[in-house]
Amino acid sequence: MNCYRRILFVIVLSVMLTGCMTGREDKDMMSSSESQSALPSDRPFFKASRKTSFEDNGKFIMVEGNQCTIREHGPESATMLITVDMPTYVNRGTVVLNGWDLRYLNKDHEVRSLRADITHSKLVSGGGDPSTLVFEVEGELSDQNWDDAYEFCVYYTGFGFNSAWIDARVEGDYNGIDSNALQIEEEGPIATLESLWSEGTLKGSDSIVVIPRGFDFQYDNSFECEWRILPCRWEDSTDHNLRHIAYSLFQIGASPNPDDNPHWVTQTVFKDNRTRAHWIKTRTALIGGNSVKLHADFLPLNPRSGKTNVCRNSVDGVVRTETFRIDDLPYDYVVPMLTGWDLNYECDDQHVQRAGIWIHGIRFDPDSNGLEYKVSSILRDRDGAPGFNATHRVSVLGFNRSSVPPVVSRSSPEINIRLRKQ
Repeated sequence: MNCYRRILFVIVLSVMLTGCMTGREDKDMMSSSESQSALPSDRPFFKASRKTSFEDNGKFIMVEGNQCTIREHGPESATMLITVDMPTYVNRGTVVLNGWDLRYLNKDHEVRSLRADITHSKLVSGGGDPSTLVFEVEGELSDQNWDDAYEFCVYYTGFGFNSAWIDARVEGDYNGIDSNALQIEEEGPIATLESLWSEGTLKGSDSIVVIPRGFDFQYDNSFECEWRILPCRWEDSTDHNLRHIAYSLFQIGASPNPDDNPHWVTQTVFKDNRTRAHWIKTRTALIGGNSVKLHADFLPLNPRSGKTNVCRNSVDGVVRTETFRIDDLPYDYVVPMLTGWDLNYECDDQHVQRAGIWIHGIRFDPDSNGLEYKVSSILRDRDGAPGFNATHRVSVLGFNRSSVPPVVSRSSPEINIRLRKQ
């Protein structure tokens, strides 16, 4: 019966997640839309893969995976509902957004909005049966009229653990913790978003790590008259070429603010050759506890502007893949998190045919405390020229087992002694 109850709960949770999806109004990317044309189950996915990167049976598991879908047209984002089965011992866990890959299916175009976002997440406890990590993902690559088909692929790392061995708890998991702002031209190309968490039980004095969950960039509406049947308006949706897009989540240590509620900062860049008004939205979650550690790294952003004379003439629009290794991590278990990435065209702004960066091929050796992973990246227009630059940063979420092992309670056997009468 536990299995049937678990399946029913996952179905109910899926309906709840679907009901929480947000749409898009024409004037403001942060507004909700009541026009949802399709449920996640109506949108097929493909090219899904998943593997266990590391497991210490009974204590901790890390799973990496990716999944893709296609959006034909329309202002709603491409949406996927993903489920990851976890072992029976897992009673806590969550998911990290560790990469994205977006491409127009028909030639290249200007860009209005670019998005990859884990909007909801929930670990469904099995009550004796295996648990299930359920999360909803939204992505978008659109131009002015939302009339071009695109493919969206998400790369994620899910992890789960037994709280008897690891003292950690997740907060802000279901809806995430989002921050948004309008960056106007006078403020420059680098947007800075400050986030504060005042709910739950985690405080700044606890050992806390911020988990990246998503971003959403969109040019602000303005007057941009292009050839079309309908007349132009002063607040039409606008699209532009792309020169530079970047994201950097700043965490110095495992306690974002030692004296108050957890506080952290995210910086972004989204521009063509000029700096234009645009909306930014970011999403995160928190994990804290005595077992939680952090090997932090952050990416300083240096905006690219205008044309340069340094251009590679050869076609360079191919996926680049590099392998990286971090040694001597003083943790029992680790989860790599893509907390900084930067993609920019070499010498000028261009249309976009494909853009993305993701980590994969994760390997952790507990004997040497070494973490190895691969990073792939792509930014290209139709012909792949000019070339692109890509940089990244990975922060490592670490866990140390509790010093006191869990107590296994065993009931004493019942002993009946019958004395024989003399």
